[in-house]
Parts: sequence; C-alpha cells; structure tokens
Amino acid sequence: MSKTRKEEIDYEGIEERIKIKELTVEVDTPAGIVSFLQKRNGIYNFDFKNRYSVTDLVNCQRKSYYKQLGIKEEELLSDVSGMWITVRGNLLHEMTHAYKWRELDMEYKVPLDDGREATVAGRLDMYDWKTKTIIDLKTTKSVRWQIKNGYIPKLEHILQVQCYYTMFSDVIPVENLNLVYADMQDIVTYRVKKNDLSEWIKTRIRDIENSLVRKSAPNGETSGLCQFCKYQSRCFSDGNGVEHKPLSTPKNTEG
Repeated sequence: MSKTRKEEIDYEGIEERIKIKELTVEVDTPAGIVSFLQKRNGIYNFDFKNRYSVTDLVNCQRKSYYKQLGIKEEELLSDVSGMWITVRGNLLHEMTHAYKWRELDMEYKVPLDDGREATVAGRLDMYDWKTKTIIDLKTTKSVRWQIKNGYIPKLEHILQVQCYYTMFSDVIPVENLNLVYADMQDIVTYRVKKNDLSEWIKTRIRDIENSLVRKSAPNGETSGLCQFCKYQSRCFSDGNGVEHKPLSTPKNTEG
C-alpha cells in the first residue's frame, strides 16, 4: 500500500462533536448529590448554629438548646427492644416508595431580632401530586390501643405537618395534610387542618435563641418522649426538666 495515500478523515464526525461541545458546558456536580455522598460518609459541612429541624421545633425547646450549644449526646441505657424499634421504623418507612414524590427537602428562613437568619430544615415523607396532599408517616406500636386511650394523634405530630404546610405551600400546591400512623398490623390516617404557623415558628426559634444569649436553659417540656432523650443527665442536673432517674449517661471518652 502506498505511503502517499491520504488517510480518510471523518469530517462529518468532527463537525458533529464540535456541535455537541457547543451545546454543553461542564459544571459543578449538583449540590444535592454531593450532600448525599457526604452524608453517606459521615461528612456534614453545614453549620448547625441557627439551624433547626421541624422536629426540633415541635419537641422540647431545651433539647434544641443543648443541640445549639453543641453538647454531645449521651448514651441511652436501652436494650434490644430499643434497637427493634429502629428496625421496625425502617421497615415501615419502605411505604414511602408508594409515591414518586417522596423525601422532599426544604429550607425555610426565619429572621432573628439581631439581623441574623435561622434556617428550618424540613423533609416531606410523601407528596401526592394528584390530590396535592402532604403525607407524613409515623411508625409506632399498638396503633388501635393508642387511639382508644387518646394517645394519638399527638399534638406535636399535628404541628409538624402544619409546619410542612407553612414551609412548602409557596413551592408546591397543597390542598390536604394527612397524618398516617402505622404499626406492623394497622394503618390509620387522619386529615389535619391547614394552619399557617409562620409566627409560631418564629416564636419557637426566638425563644431558643434568647435562651442562648442569656446562657440559661429554657424549662424542659417534659413528656413520655423524655425517656428516649439523649440529654437526660444534663436536663436532670439543670433542674426544671426530667424528674425521673436519667435513662442516659454521658459517653465514655476514654481510650
């Protein structure tokens, strides 16, 4: 074969690649993907100061106060049944896969008195776009027995769903709020009244922030959930909080 023979050049292929290159530009990996990978590896880059979850707001303010101070959580003096509660919850939460719109994140900004902003982070379990319904799932035990004895629906769960309505309604249409209680045998659903909790959210956060400025723990908002709290020893010693023998103990930092 002659060396002088010209190699065929795929001019059409080159032109096609040039066109594709002109249509695209490389950018940073989406923040959500980066955040997901970091969390899977135990890396959290955001500052927890002035950052609250919806759960923080509807539960005990003193617990949120301790978290804002960066106080390390204690170890619960629990047994295998406590681990089963976690496993049971994980199993039942597989139900969230019933909807394509699930685990939707939102950050809601709240202005503070000193000009700073606090952030409230919320995550929807499920959203039914056909009926415009926010659905929050609560896994528990003995659902029927708790209903019969007036333990559910719980006020903090109602407030939580209403907080989601307040946070998400400017972004997605919301017509209904559903609160679902499930155990291994029963599922019971409640329709919750829509209520704008903007001012309530601001008040809850400002109360905690004012306690931080005063360096004085707010009174504990005691309930049956205290037995699962990981600040019981600290709360007991600060007074005006848990009165039972603490069921958690500071972690051993030796070794």
